[in-house]
Amino acid sequence: MLIQERHPLFPQSQTETLDLDQFHQPSARYRGAPFWAWNNRLDLAQLLRQMRTFHQMGMGGFHIHARTGLATPYLSDEFMTIVRECVDAAKAQDLYVWLYDEDRWPSGAAGGLVTQDPSLRARHLLLTTRPYSGHSVAPQFTSLVRGQRNENGTLVARYQVVLHQGLLASYRRLAADEPLPANGTIWYAYAETAIPSPWFNNQTYVDTLNPAAIAAFIATTHERYRGAVGDAFGRTIPAIFTDEPQFTHKIGLRYADDTTDVILPFTDDLFETYAAAYHERLEDALPEVIWNLPNGRAPLPRYRFHDHICERFTSASVDQLGAWCSAHDLLLTGHMMEEPTLQSQTAALGEAMRAYRSFHLPGIDMLCDRQELNTAKQAQSAARQYGRPGVASELYGVTNWDFDFVGHKAQGDWQAALGVTVRVPHLTWVSMAGEAKRDYPASIGYQSPWYQRYALIEDHFARLNTVLTRGKPVVHVGVIHPIESYWLCFGPQDQSAAEQSERETAFTQLTEWLLFGQIDFDFIAESLLPDLCPAPASAPLTVGECAYTVVIVPSLRTIRSTTLERLEAFHAAGGLLIFAGEVPSLVDAVPSDRAHQLAAKAQRTSFTQRAILDAVEEVREIGITTASGARATTVLTQIRSDGPTRYAFLCQTDRQHDLPDMRVQFVGTWHVTQLDTSSGAVYRLPCTQRNGMTTVVTSLPAHGSLMVCLAPTPSTAPYLPAPRKWREHTRLNDPVPVRLAEPNVLLLDRATYRLDEGEWQPEDDILRLDNHLRTALGFPLRYEAVAQPWTHPADIPTDHRLHLCFSFSSEIALVNAELALEQVMVSTLALDGHPVEVAVRRWYVDEAIGRVPLPPIEPGRHVLELTMPYGPLTDVEACYLLGDFGVRAYGRHASVIPPVRTLAFGDWTRQGLPFYGGNVTYQATLKVPELAHFALHISHFAAPLLDLAVDGQPPAPLAFAPYTCEVGLLAIGAHTVDITTYGNRVNTFGSLHHPPKHPAWYGPNIWRTEGDEWTDEYQLRPQGILSAPHVLISE
Repeated sequence: MLIQERHPLFPQSQTETLDLDQFHQPSARYRGAPFWAWNNRLDLAQLLRQMRTFHQMGMGGFHIHARTGLATPYLSDEFMTIVRECVDAAKAQDLYVWLYDEDRWPSGAAGGLVTQDPSLRARHLLLTTRPYSGHSVAPQFTSLVRGQRNENGTLVARYQVVLHQGLLASYRRLAADEPLPANGTIWYAYAETAIPSPWFNNQTYVDTLNPAAIAAFIATTHERYRGAVGDAFGRTIPAIFTDEPQFTHKIGLRYADDTTDVILPFTDDLFETYAAAYHERLEDALPEVIWNLPNGRAPLPRYRFHDHICERFTSASVDQLGAWCSAHDLLLTGHMMEEPTLQSQTAALGEAMRAYRSFHLPGIDMLCDRQELNTAKQAQSAARQYGRPGVASELYGVTNWDFDFVGHKAQGDWQAALGVTVRVPHLTWVSMAGEAKRDYPASIGYQSPWYQRYALIEDHFARLNTVLTRGKPVVHVGVIHPIESYWLCFGPQDQSAAEQSERETAFTQLTEWLLFGQIDFDFIAESLLPDLCPAPASAPLTVGECAYTVVIVPSLRTIRSTTLERLEAFHAAGGLLIFAGEVPSLVDAVPSDRAHQLAAKAQRTSFTQRAILDAVEEVREIGITTASGARATTVLTQIRSDGPTRYAFLCQTDRQHDLPDMRVQFVGTWHVTQLDTSSGAVYRLPCTQRNGMTTVVTSLPAHGSLMVCLAPTPSTAPYLPAPRKWREHTRLNDPVPVRLAEPNVLLLDRATYRLDEGEWQPEDDILRLDNHLRTALGFPLRYEAVAQPWTHPADIPTDHRLHLCFSFSSEIALVNAELALEQVMVSTLALDGHPVEVAVRRWYVDEAIGRVPLPPIEPGRHVLELTMPYGPLTDVEACYLLGDFGVRAYGRHASVIPPVRTLAFGDWTRQGLPFYGGNVTYQATLKVPELAHFALHISHFAAPLLDLAVDGQPPAPLAFAPYTCEVGLLAIGAHTVDITTYGNRVNTFGSLHHPPKHPAWYGPNIWRTEGDEWTDEYQLRPQGILSAPHVLISE
């Protein structure tokens, strides 16, 4: 019995019909489980406190994820005891614990424990024109597995390479004792081993092509977890997450006549296994992997190299992990490295879909709020074909503190449409201490002031999951994946970039044309097809759990003979076979007219949107047109069949524009019910049935979504109430009184400084001065790639004393002010030369940031001097002056001004709250002239969400378009309107010295940019209600 049958991930989705009580209040299995960053010296009491917040946020569990800052030794007895306690506590709270198989990422080295053995370290081939010279190489400060010239290897071959006009005219491998020939260029091939890097805790990444290395990883990690919590496998612990496994990235030539180094993935027995697979020696033909051949000939060794490396990688790594998990009642989930493009897959994986064969829950990684349709579609296709319970997604990563609820919903919606059923929000920190606070914010946890309202997001997606995990997908179209044709053009960029770009564009366009044309499809990986579709094939084409009545062959140069065999049988049996664009001229990368012969009998189309959509029109299940009658081009859909019932999910991917009065047509005669995922309510929708089609006229707001049930019999649910019609009555006047939920803050991130009794140094940014000192002392610099604290000796000395002086001005006297800072208990503090007792009674934003009461402060200029021990592990961080005051920020300066008591509608950073990250409640008054229903429309705000409360009633959220909130029937007179605007920490803890252009990557190093990418002046993001709310009255 398969593991998903022994321990189904969604057992409640296997009932005969949808449980509407479950839809209204979904259980934990349907809810998100964020990465929970264990990033400090672990404290069980702290972890248990934080675990309770997951319930408040609507989460169903968490992933235990060791991340930067972990001080408890990884996988030690202490670590595993805490894991055990958390698993037991989670079970008692009806939460699920998802394991994570690495210290940070990528998976495989077990935080360097595995690669302490040099034989298990990552390998690569260095091809160079420069023989070894004995020079040393600095380690790389990155989590990417990129090889470099290390000069620690052995010479495996020498080549004489002769180019003509940049093409490979001739080459030969030189004998070991052969003198160097006079013509051509001599290239040396060295088999090298990765060198230690701080990111891998001063070890290296693992050799993912070596089965013994991955077996050691499993013995070190998975068996350790089995010994500690194996009794919970398949129960409280459903799965283990593997993150970004990869091989050493392929790095080719920019120009064919370059003499720069080339890097290729390698393992010690690669030449032997290649020879066994293809009956030829790779080491004899290696130049064809790198350079292009004359007359456009296909380099067969290149194709075979990419295929063989991919198979070695998949079988050694993912297949072993999947087999172990199957044997021990765990689902293997997670995602691969570099999934989105043909280029990225080729360079780091070979192909993504092949790896999914051993995942019980294949996953994706969606960073920077990107919309990578192909990334999701590849994983969804494999999940469907292998009968998996959906797709996991690590989402919201690298989006920064000010990523709002619209972003959370919109990013999750389009992924739900493409099969994501397990949400892994990135991420929740245990601690913000030191470097941890720059570990790809925001923290989706208690440090964000909106965390208690996050159930608005999780309830929506949990309800979606109760439906989208039922039944089977309705999909008729299969598309042959084009990755293998891309391998053939993976050559020098000056010759290959144009073809690479064309193939990338076609890969993207076809997916967009089909999905936004409301034609669902699956990719078919040629490497997986023989196992999923045993010969002889028929029509429909059965691929695992799926059956396709239409197959598209999309502009390929090469196709496998095993694929052609199945497509020939499929076409002969009456299947609709479409060749769109280029017909393959190669079979298994060898010239052949076999594909052309089949194409001549099948349907041929140009590679254009209209031609392809016209060709598949006969299998359309849903059509959506706008109010103008044109096809909607921004809506993604998923349809599932569940017995006699169908479910359809639609989402508007345009976050700015509505789709009013759109017409949705479903094939079949149905009665239509809306399942409201925002409330859990169920409503009948008016529809018309004609000529075997059912039509619903409805609207989708910007970033809106719709879930409907299509049933053969009418529902007893009430009809959806007609929306009220509104007209503008007035706008709220300002300024209005405001109430801050926490003290205002003056950021202190610039200081003069000295080390020990040295000279005072000029004022500088706090992170910059720290690295200046580290450079002078020979300490490791603080960037993204730092070795974990747990790898350092506990008694590492802090022999130095660091003195920091923060200056600030105040226009007013301050009482009850506090200083928030880290390193509290080892620091001394003075204000204007007078010692301040360091007594911490509470914390600010995070438990690691203590609050020290300050004595009364008079108007004028003041100096706070902070003295702390300083050593290699010292975290030097900004401080925060807290209190009841306002702040004026101008350029790189900021000063204290009178407190904020009122705000006008507009950016609050310009009204005394430049660094404030908490919630603000606007306390407005609404004068009502007549008894009527009223609503507020607030379309311009910079906040995750708003809460509206009238006359002290329970608040109603406002986060999504159309940004209108009905406040009820109001009597004549004055009414209080409280609008709580939820803050975020972007102007408190964000990268405030990066220029105004928004970077695409909010990672640790964005806080330490240089040159034109740095500015001393504060770069603040607008916050608050930016325009006056409209008061609407019912017509």
